[in-house]
Amino acid sequence: MTRRLVVTYFTITAFALASLAIPFGITFAHREKDRLLFAIERDADDIAAEAQATVSRGKPPPKTAISLYAAKTGGHVIVVNRKGIALLDTDNPSGPARDFSNRPEVIQAISGRRVDGSRYSATLGTNLIYTAVPITGGSDFEVQGAVRITYPSATLDARIRRTWSRLALLCLLVLCLVMIVGWLLARGVTRSVRQLEAAANRVARGDLTTRVPEHTGPPELQHLEHAFNQMASEIARLVDAQQQFVADASHQLRTPLTAVQLRLENLDARVAPSDRPAVEAIIADLARLNRLVDGLLVLARDDGGASTTEVIDVSAVALARGEAWTDVMADRGIHLAIDTTPDARATVTSGAVEQFVDNLLDNALSVSRAGDHVTIRVESHERSIELHVIDHGPGLDPRERSRAFDRFWRASDAPSGGSGLGLAIVRRLAEASGGEARLDDNPGGGIDAVVKLPSARTASTTPTALPVGG
Repeated sequence: MTRRLVVTYFTITAFALASLAIPFGITFAHREKDRLLFAIERDADDIAAEAQATVSRGKPPPKTAISLYAAKTGGHVIVVNRKGIALLDTDNPSGPARDFSNRPEVIQAISGRRVDGSRYSATLGTNLIYTAVPITGGSDFEVQGAVRITYPSATLDARIRRTWSRLALLCLLVLCLVMIVGWLLARGVTRSVRQLEAAANRVARGDLTTRVPEHTGPPELQHLEHAFNQMASEIARLVDAQQQFVADASHQLRTPLTAVQLRLENLDARVAPSDRPAVEAIIADLARLNRLVDGLLVLARDDGGASTTEVIDVSAVALARGEAWTDVMADRGIHLAIDTTPDARATVTSGAVEQFVDNLLDNALSVSRAGDHVTIRVESHERSIELHVIDHGPGLDPRERSRAFDRFWRASDAPSGGSGLGLAIVRRLAEASGGEARLDDNPGGGIDAVVKLPSARTASTTPTALPVGG
């Protein structure tokens, strides 16, 4: 916006200067020509008056004053008799008398008319500015001769060019000044806009405490600043209310769900064999509800911005959680392997790595069959640490992978019992840690779930493989 305002100021100023300078330059050129012709005509009248006494007797006028004039002004002065023969020629003071009777301006002056203007001289090969006046004398003011003064038009052209140069330099200075002043004014005008932009970016990143000053800039921007602050306050209120509701509801649900589950487990030994499948199904549903409540609590805590980051050895956590899942995998006939990089330290939200491993392994377990392999791999790069959980299940098509991180979304062929919150938790915690989560295709079939985290160190190490059998 600042650049556009400066360009606007520059364009308006350039147009105004062009509208003034160009007509002024053209007018000056015409007036300079008229002024020069007027001065030449006045000088010609003076020379004619001085030469009248001698020309009427057929003698040349005094040369000294006229020669000094020609030397001072650079003009060419000729004085001719009534036949057009030069009595004085400042360009040829001592040569033979030249005949100027064929010159148009001399012919008109001898005939008694005063003329001025410009024409091309074939003799000199240049344009001339001239004035020719008759020399009259006697009682009847009979024409005795004529005076002609000429200047090369280059003299006038040089004056006009100097004027155009001065105008151009003046316009350039004005434009530079306008650019500087315009930039300062534009920066002042857009300061409030830049503050609003920065505040909007902070709100977009989740900082709902952001506010902007409401009494800066023009009235229109002050109204916008007030509206922005109201919007941010309302969004913060709604988000807080939503998070509080989710947290309260989850806490309130956890206690009765746990109590019901314990009572059913205590009743399990006294249930008739025919009713046992129904009781086990109810217990499984209660376990699913407990996982759903736990997921909602995790998301509510993280969305509230209360999480802190710390430096975690991702490999160590992956090994610990992998060993905890080994027996579960083995009971399903699934082989679990862990491929780690020693000292793979990342800056991550507290408790997030455990959530990554548990949720991704839970997803991998749900799509794996007896005899399949699941791999946990930790890779260390220069600026990042990557945690991979690779399965050999049916995989997902691109459309399903794009939606897999949405809350409560589950694939149409997904096994029953999932909450649809596991991947949403993984993505949210990864983003809160300054990283990202994605699902890639596994070349051998299935999904390669990747969590990329910012590295807490600068040097990479050589990876080692540590399989854990199942």
